[in-house]
Amino acid sequence: MDSIRFQKLTDIPVPSDGYPLVAKSVANDGSLLFLSIEPAGLAPVAEIDEIGGVFTRTRKRGPKRFRLSIWRQNGSLRTIDLPPLDVSFPRVDIFPDGRILLVSSRCEWRGQDDYDLNGVVFDPKTGKVSRILLGDGITSAQVDALGRIWVSYYDEGIFGNYGWGGSGPPPIGSRGLVCFSELGEKVWEYPVSYEIDDCCALNVSDAEAAIFFYADSPICRISSDFRLERWATNLDSCHQFAITKTAVLLTDQYSGPPDVAYLGRLGAGRLVDTRQVRMLLPDGSPLPQAQLLGRGRHLYFFDAVSAYRASLD
Repeated sequence: MDSIRFQKLTDIPVPSDGYPLVAKSVANDGSLLFLSIEPAGLAPVAEIDEIGGVFTRTRKRGPKRFRLSIWRQNGSLRTIDLPPLDVSFPRVDIFPDGRILLVSSRCEWRGQDDYDLNGVVFDPKTGKVSRILLGDGITSAQVDALGRIWVSYYDEGIFGNYGWGGSGPPPIGSRGLVCFSELGEKVWEYPVSYEIDDCCALNVSDAEAAIFFYADSPICRISSDFRLERWATNLDSCHQFAITKTAVLLTDQYSGPPDVAYLGRLGAGRLVDTRQVRMLLPDGSPLPQAQLLGRGRHLYFFDAVSAYRASLD
């Protein structure tokens, strides 16, 4: 079996003052993002409700302070203190101008003019905080080179929960993929309702986005001016992927071994020449189970202490 080897980028910064890490991510420019929270916020940021099932809480019971460390590709590290926020299960990214985006994956509609604004935009230059509505059931939220926010949704965000759908308003993410302005205005959404049951993988690079979704399991690329390209695959699922104009590397850590990926070529409407490859750490050992994230042609891997990257040519 062919292999692809990851290269170490940096050690994960150890948060000061006992701030534990709650999210690791990658920005559009390749910067690594490490989000931590004050120690008293570690349990509240991951609270769940167990009413008729197990669901993540839409927001913390009280605001807590976050801290973001940004590792640039030149090796520099900058740490920014954020104001107290009630965001739970946060996703993090940065805008091209340096503003910070935090997104809670859940959003409840309780009534007219009473719903969670689960997107937070923070300007470290001015200290200004603004809140925007991005919808419930968010899989991923990534900012592109034009400052637009691409949001993918899983089934609850598409078909409705937490007051959305049914007697409430239609889910914000009913199309499965939405592009928002920095002000939270819908700029574009996937054009076919309910074709996406679960948008399980999102990769935003430059001003383009690519997704893998159920139920048909295709790869779809959306250009900067929202033209769609689509490739059928024979894969059952995908966890993360790296993509170029001609090739894609897909991982399936939902059900497959953590060190196995699939490398294929983007043919005429179909992924062709697909073969298994093994993902290896720099020392040649197999990739263990841990966080993966795709941005553009790069696939990033985070273990407990270090960050790594593998790239498609």
